[in-house]
Amino acid sequence: MQTSVFDWKSKGRMTILVVLTAMVVFILWNLFQLVKQTEIDERHRMEVWALAQKQFVKDIDLNDDVDPLIFEVLTSENSIPMIVVDEYDNIVSFNNIDPQRALLKDSLLLKNTLKDLIKQNDPIEIVFENAVNQRMYYGQSSVLEKLKLYPGALFLLLLTIGALVFFYLRTFQIAVQNKLWTGMAKETAHQLGTPISSLMGWVSMLKTKGVEDTIIMPMEDDLKRLETITNRFSKIGSLPVMKNTDIVEASRDVFDYLAVKASQGISFTFHSNSDEIHLKINKELYSWVIENLLNNAIDAVIGKGKIKLSILEDKDQVFINVIDNGKGIPKRLVKRIFQPGFTTKKRGWGLGLSLCQRIIEDYHQGSIQIHSTSKNEGTHFEIVLHK
Repeated sequence: MQTSVFDWKSKGRMTILVVLTAMVVFILWNLFQLVKQTEIDERHRMEVWALAQKQFVKDIDLNDDVDPLIFEVLTSENSIPMIVVDEYDNIVSFNNIDPQRALLKDSLLLKNTLKDLIKQNDPIEIVFENAVNQRMYYGQSSVLEKLKLYPGALFLLLLTIGALVFFYLRTFQIAVQNKLWTGMAKETAHQLGTPISSLMGWVSMLKTKGVEDTIIMPMEDDLKRLETITNRFSKIGSLPVMKNTDIVEASRDVFDYLAVKASQGISFTFHSNSDEIHLKINKELYSWVIENLLNNAIDAVIGKGKIKLSILEDKDQVFINVIDNGKGIPKRLVKRIFQPGFTTKKRGWGLGLSLCQRIIEDYHQGSIQIHSTSKNEGTHFEIVLHK
């Protein structure tokens, strides 16, 4: 039933999209047809004007009145710019071009306008009986020029609206996903609480039974680790509390824990140019980032290799570097490595590095990036935190 509901919703959205697309195509098609018809109408008007001009020249007689119809045609055209030239391309007359500029102020205006009109439309021939031939070049009326802009403007408007709708839906989808992940994380933390409390009780009981510390201590370390993980999950979706913390110590704790658990074929190196570096951070979330990067490095070296964690401090910033000599990351995948859901591993959800980026950049106003990577030579991640 659930699948059926989702199918109907998907089909409904697709139907709306198809209908809207059809409406847009219909509107654009009608606009293009209107532009085309206007171009045809304007050429027809120019042909009628040319015929009227021809008849006017043919019937000209200073003693007779001009035919009212011809006079109306010749004088009523006041929107389409035109220039009439003779058989030698000399300008004979013009219309709807500023006469003051053309005749007095700008001697090149008519020549330049003629060049533009030649490019816009094919000329209309005016052939007289006495073999005096003329050609009329004409342009576009202001109405036609505006009409030609409307399809492009409408397309851009619809594209903008579509982009805004897509952005809204995408943002809404991400918000829903974030809410889902937050709920899952908090529920996981809640579910882990009961068995952890139970295990702590069992460890206390083993202590009272006189079990050796060499057995108890590793169990306590793992329980503390589980508590830390539970705390991390419980903080997802909540505004983290920042406290003045020694990041050298916080990094070293994670480093030492993973170095003990990792394969003995891996050489671990820790270096810091300061014994203590205090920054305002959330220790649990910061430690999560370091753990994630170190675990990725351990996976990359495949049981044998070198991993280095270095912390370098200068006047304004602190640089945390995690370097391995493992298999590296293909260049084509580097830009996608921080995308949620993307992973190069056979197992995993692809959330580790995206969470690292969010913790460092959103919560700590720092930056995290792949400093360098090469196939079979390793990867260098760099975190930058500001003091």
